[in-house]
Amino acid sequence: MKSIEEKEIEWREKRRGKITASTLPDLMKSGKGCPFGKAALDVMYIVRYERRTGMIRENGSNKAFDWGHENEPLAIEWVRSQLLNEIKSCTTDFNDIVFNEPFEGFGDSPDFYVYGFDGKVIALGEIKCPMSQGKIESLQFGNTINEKDEYYYQFLGHFLGRPDVDKLYYVIYDGYVNDGRILEMNRADHVENIKRLYDRIRLASEMIDESIRSGLDLLDCVDKAGAVLDLKLQIEVLKPQSKGNVPVQNQIYKLKKELRKLTKKVPSQH
Repeated sequence: MKSIEEKEIEWREKRRGKITASTLPDLMKSGKGCPFGKAALDVMYIVRYERRTGMIRENGSNKAFDWGHENEPLAIEWVRSQLLNEIKSCTTDFNDIVFNEPFEGFGDSPDFYVYGFDGKVIALGEIKCPMSQGKIESLQFGNTINEKDEYYYQFLGHFLGRPDVDKLYYVIYDGYVNDGRILEMNRADHVENIKRLYDRIRLASEMIDESIRSGLDLLDCVDKAGAVLDLKLQIEVLKPQSKGNVPVQNQIYKLKKELRKLTKKVPSQH
């Protein structure tokens, strides 16, 4: 088994240049008369920087972050005491930190997996360990998870990361008294928002790439990125039908040719 430090380095490398689930609450924020607000653009600029330079983002560190990091293993043990199923930490119980990449430009790391008696993953887990005791207390009253929850879109990002899993456990852990709450989410209750989130991530990722190719700012790339994405989605739909099907193969060839034209890098003006 690799050390935590080795896993952390590899995990950060995998995240480089990708939109990740923890950034999705900000990515979903729009501005006045603008599809992407400041918080969303800030997320996209960080990803753009990584793709442009090859550098890895700095996560930063503060007391609340460190508190959550230190308490997560305790929270995992607490969850194990509450559920009959096998629980595996996505950080410590695998040779590599779990990082799901369901489609181009996006990656996700849940906190734990819940296994059924057949050995298959039946639920995903996200742990929050608030340092503020006031925040802990305020979270004692909600029994459902909806768009008003600050982590809602991060949770939906976990569903995107594992399309085969239909349940998520949201764990609110109180590290002061080793106690917590577990709330459940079911994919079926959030299908429309999961699709909306998927569309948003795909468009944002294409905007970032188009901004790098063209040298234009992100918001000047919305239309071109949308056209590129449309071609890519058409190709993705046709690919499963292409084996041994010459007309479909020809159609894919034409779409790829059009895609190459659209994504041709603009010569630098500097």
